[in-house]
Amino acid sequence: MFRNIAVSPLKSLTTLLCYGLASSAYAAPFSSCPSKAFLFQGNPVAAYGINLATGNYTILQSDAGVAGNINGLGFNDTDRYIYGYNTTLKQVMQIGSDFKARAINVNGLPSNTTFYVGDTYNHYYYLYRKGTGFYRIDLSPLDNDPNAILTAETITTSASITLTDFAFHPNNNHLYGVDNRTGILYEFDTNNGSAREMGDTGVTGTFGAAYFDVDGYLYLSRNSDGFIYRIDLASVEITEIIGPTATLFANGPYSSQNDGARCAQAPIIDEDEPATIDFGDAPASYGTLIQDNGARHALDDTTYLGFSAPAGKYNGPDNSSFEDLDDDGVGFVTAFETGLDSVVQVIASNNGYLNAWFDWNQDGDFDDEGEQIFTGQALNAGANTLVMRVPEGALAGQTWARFRFSQQETLAPSGGSTSGEVEDYTVNVASVGLSYKYYPSANGWTTLAYEDNWPQTADYDMNDVVVGLRYTEVINTATQTVERVDIRGKLLAMGGSYHSGFAIRLPGIAAQAINQQTLQLRYNDVLAPSPLEAGREEAIFIISEHLNETIKPVCGFYRTQENCDQDITFNFDLSIPLNGEIAASAMPAQPYDPFIFATPHYYHGSAFATAPGRAYEIHLPDQAPTEAFDPAFWGLQEDTSNPQEQRYYRTANNLPWAMEVSSSWQWPKERTDLLQAYPNFADFVLSQGAEHKNWHTLQNGQAQHIFMP
Repeated sequence: MFRNIAVSPLKSLTTLLCYGLASSAYAAPFSSCPSKAFLFQGNPVAAYGINLATGNYTILQSDAGVAGNINGLGFNDTDRYIYGYNTTLKQVMQIGSDFKARAINVNGLPSNTTFYVGDTYNHYYYLYRKGTGFYRIDLSPLDNDPNAILTAETITTSASITLTDFAFHPNNNHLYGVDNRTGILYEFDTNNGSAREMGDTGVTGTFGAAYFDVDGYLYLSRNSDGFIYRIDLASVEITEIIGPTATLFANGPYSSQNDGARCAQAPIIDEDEPATIDFGDAPASYGTLIQDNGARHALDDTTYLGFSAPAGKYNGPDNSSFEDLDDDGVGFVTAFETGLDSVVQVIASNNGYLNAWFDWNQDGDFDDEGEQIFTGQALNAGANTLVMRVPEGALAGQTWARFRFSQQETLAPSGGSTSGEVEDYTVNVASVGLSYKYYPSANGWTTLAYEDNWPQTADYDMNDVVVGLRYTEVINTATQTVERVDIRGKLLAMGGSYHSGFAIRLPGIAAQAINQQTLQLRYNDVLAPSPLEAGREEAIFIISEHLNETIKPVCGFYRTQENCDQDITFNFDLSIPLNGEIAASAMPAQPYDPFIFATPHYYHGSAFATAPGRAYEIHLPDQAPTEAFDPAFWGLQEDTSNPQEQRYYRTANNLPWAMEVSSSWQWPKERTDLLQAYPNFADFVLSQGAEHKNWHTLQNGQAQHIFMP
């Protein structure tokens, strides 16, 4: 069956070149080393292309141009043809890039014998049959004469292993196959045909197709169910290996007549092609990366969680602790408390099946008993309200959950799927005595948007700094005091020309109420210095003094210009432990006081003779600034603030320089006035929020003026 090891660096299956064939009557070879695996099934034979990462497959050729079934396939890296054995006509076949087969002339093979096992290596085609023998055919004469008569050389007539395919390793050039009955992996010596036992793979069955990838992973496709198993042989040498365990990797097509070929020098995911797979983003121990058989789904644009299809990826993020921006399909309606029921709302794009896991014991995997909480749960398109129970033995604290939605009913926490999406979330589990207060919800985001031209309105595009925030207050139910505040944030956009910092104040909470020993701020999961601003009476946390340095815009401005979308590059987690003396009822209302300030030493507009630095702040409307603010700035240019009236950061028309939308929100494009993008905002402000409360929704906006990632 199958593929070979190679010599030339090859790339994608596109342009067809004629290699070594004198006549245009013969099919052209493949122009590259394709990442697809090829599977030939049925009688008459049809050719399929398989994505080994997901099991997705498409038919490439329904008519190979010859009668019968073709087995013993191998991709020859030297001339870039596939070679196989026609089990009906009992002839060796050469197959080109059009997947049409032609017979080639071979002498020396046993007459009236069918071969099902084959592969190519170093311009030789190898055939094997138990009880008959092991043979090698030199293909090089075909380079000059496509009608050359080839000769089969007998390696050995002693062939005792039950095989239906074998494959050459791309790095050590050894040949490997699995005994169908015992599941034992063997290494074959192509000089004398001897077989060396390598260990039990743990799986049995008719493995009609075997493939390698460039990293040294062996893939086995089982005929009966289409399951694709993977064995890690990346470091196999002449020495013994222990436990070559086969792991279920993906679900492919099944057939009673099945054989495959693949260019072993190619990775299974070709990064030269558009990304078409969705990965999870939990830490690597949960099975996230392709090398760890991480959870992944082929994107079909019709099966996904939430309101929009996810973007394709080439792999999962390493050591991630942030939910993906596409993860919007699962809402945690109630808190998770040990021994109690919780309500989860899942948004499905289509009818399909949900499988979900929670790491209740926080050991870094989803493999323990009771951790799969939904198994093949049927979902209808739209909102689905589900009830689940948190085990009494679940550990309190933060852990991970994984939700996989697909057209496949049965999925494991890792491995490939032919459709759908995987979403990973951090969740908090409360034990008796703790409760959690979320804002705006357990997995929702509130959006803060700032115009950095205060005290001028200037272009008033309200996209100079856009931040998404999520708050969690951890409350001791016995004392009704706040134990900790967790704030997660992400810089969504930055369309300002000025240099700005970002901070969060807890109004009315003294700095001395913060337990600085366990106070933590992390940027993209990397621990940062203490964020508590020194020398202040109130608790003020500097998230970043210079937001401009946290991003690398692909265009002039970060995520505000059309056709300049990019991934979010700055995320943060702020954990604020309190000393246990602040009553929950005494806490300021969320979102507390998030504000921007001028980065020290940078120019910030014509209103200021010198760089205003930390003395310059922009807060939500009618929110008094911090003790660091310079009150000499009040009333400059268009500002009509009046501290005696508790009026702050408003124009004469009451327009603010900062605002909050307590949900996800799409901001105006660069240099587009907010009132142009969302015309109802003016009436909302003038009515003091009584009218047009939904001014911020897309249906009430002007799409041509709104940034849509």
